[in-house]
Amino acid sequence: MAEVVRAVPVEPLSEQLSVRRLGEALGLAAVRADIYTLAEGATMPRLDHQEEELYLVLDGTAEVEVEGVVHRVGEREALAVPPAAARQVANVGLGPLTFLVVGARPAGDAGRGKREG
Repeated sequence: MAEVVRAVPVEPLSEQLSVRRLGEALGLAAVRADIYTLAEGATMPRLDHQEEELYLVLDGTAEVEVEGVVHRVGEREALAVPPAAARQVANVGLGPLTFLVVGARPAGDAGRGKREG
């Protein structure tokens, strides 16, 4: 059944990073969708995910490093990251950075518990 949920990052992962796991809240089995808020000047830990991902900046300015190449991503801009590519997000703007990450779960991973990134 369709459901509307608030897309506000409320789960703290650290002092500088919070998340709202939209995929879990909406009951999605094949898609991971998370919305993050990253404090001004903060950088997320480097991630290595096996799925391809879409990064969409909602508010602020990000630098997303993908396999050593830095991409500047502004508000309402998106970036696709290929599977198994090392990635890292930094907030390089003024104020908090809010962004959405959507990824297809790898085969055999549907419905598993919490995942960062």
